[in-house]
Amino acid sequence: MKLCIIVASISVLNGYSVLPTKTLLYQSSPRVSSHLHPTVLKSNRWNQEIDENSRRKAAGGAGETVAGAVLGGLLGGPFGALFGASVGSSFGSKNAVDRARQEEMKRLGLSQDMLDSAEEVGLALEKCMQGLKQVQESLETQQRLARRLDADAEELYEKAKAAMTDSKEEDARKYLMERERVRDRLKEVLSNCVTAKAQVAKMETNAAELDRRAMEIEILLQRTIGASAMRNTEDLGLSLNDSDPLLRKFKDMGID
Repeated sequence: MKLCIIVASISVLNGYSVLPTKTLLYQSSPRVSSHLHPTVLKSNRWNQEIDENSRRKAAGGAGETVAGAVLGGLLGGPFGALFGASVGSSFGSKNAVDRARQEEMKRLGLSQDMLDSAEEVGLALEKCMQGLKQVQESLETQQRLARRLDADAEELYEKAKAAMTDSKEEDARKYLMERERVRDRLKEVLSNCVTAKAQVAKMETNAAELDRRAMEIEILLQRTIGASAMRNTEDLGLSLNDSDPLLRKFKDMGID
């Protein structure tokens, strides 16, 4: 009777199907992990460049050349305008650096609201990417544990069968009971994997939405900077024309 019970237990456990190892594998979305993360890393470089150029201009010897370099840098690189526009919140100071920075913002045609929006979405995107990385790492750790438990359960089952072959019924029973405990733990880990996968998917969606918002702000800033540059160029042309004595003489004579 005891042997029949053990054989029956093996038959029941053999019918239990553990998720295949390949279903536990996870690969992060290339759209999020490779596209967004490098963008976030560029934010400090742009901020440092703006601050450095402002200090150089405040010290003298920079002038229009620095302003043009800043404008070109903002328009050139990916997300350059978005993160380069974040130059800090202190615009009321009277020192030379703050005045130079304020002049740069005026020259570029950027408002404080635009800068705040750029900074806000940049920080949100960075935090989202950090959270996504942590959840991905947690998922991968649980998947490795699940694969290990799956292998342990299979090994215990083989030991139970070998014990039955050798007529070691008590050993077979112990192996089967241990396999049950491992299987229960495996179920728990797999449930955690499902939850973690849902969290990853949600955070990827959030990151994609932040990416869309960042692109919208970038376009807005680039258009604003471009329009401001165009106005500055036109104003400069009018100023040169008005100051040209020959052109002024022709205008006085009624000749355009």
